[in-house]
Amino acid sequence: MKLSVFLMLITVLLTACTVEPLQDNVTKQDINIINSVEGKNVYNHRYDNMDRGHHEFDGFEIVVDQTYYKSNDVQRGEIVFYKIPKLENSKINLSENEIARIVALPGENIRIDKGQIYINGRKLDTFYGQAHRLGMNIEELQEAANLSDLADNIRENFKGNVKFIQESDETNKIELKVPEGQYYIIGDDWFRSADSRHFGTIPKNNILGKVLGVVKK
Repeated sequence: MKLSVFLMLITVLLTACTVEPLQDNVTKQDINIINSVEGKNVYNHRYDNMDRGHHEFDGFEIVVDQTYYKSNDVQRGEIVFYKIPKLENSKINLSENEIARIVALPGENIRIDKGQIYINGRKLDTFYGQAHRLGMNIEELQEAANLSDLADNIRENFKGNVKFIQESDETNKIELKVPEGQYYIIGDDWFRSADSRHFGTIPKNNILGKVLGVVKK
């Protein structure tokens, strides 16, 4: 009897200690092709910070709904068009406005460990929940760097990408609480993106609209 009670308590404790991953079953990887831009803002994007291996936004005209968040809440996974905060004494060369993805919401705790995002201690288990470069996560980059048929310069490039991502995220291991009214954003290509990892969270006033997709060429 005592043994069965003990085993039951162990089972309850293990269950309580199991943290379920945080999933996003709404956000899709596919980029919408927009045929009509009437009433929308069109922004010519010239930067690879959202590259997932196919230059999804680079060189495209991006369609932004600047009125969307007047009547809708900002949701995790959405790509937003935003005004970059002013950075004093920064060596990062940024344009005035940019696009990136919403990763953490007001009041949430975010931590990045070895390229993996954790929200309130839960692993963000979605396609944008971990570091990517050219559409590959860190493990895939490492595997690619070990392929024997790769040219030496490409192999070293992959190794450099992995090292850069890992070193740049060392400062993000400490959990950060997102202030009320602010958002944590990251570009899909972590190697190319300057985002909340570098300049911190952004206030809602800096979010200028929701990115709907790209104009069909």
